[in-house]
Amino acid sequence: MLSTVEVIVEKNGNVRLLEPLHPSHSMRALLTLLEPLEKSTITPKRSLHEFIGILKNSTVFSGNPVTLQRDMRDDWD
Repeated sequence: MLSTVEVIVEKNGNVRLLEPLHPSHSMRALLTLLEPLEKSTITPKRSLHEFIGILKNSTVFSGNPVTLQRDMRDDWD
């Protein structure tokens, strides 16, 4: 199965994984070089716990949940 992982290629050629990778066996890989990385685009990993309750008081999700879901589904049509 093909999968994609994000890495940073340092100036000295070292490749740094941005997330853990646990392959079950050795495998081949291709590395595609993208545009140069700006220092400001490197964001630290954040815990999911930081996002719990963040939309609690949002006006976007206020009102009847069933009506909200129907409206969202109708937007797809």
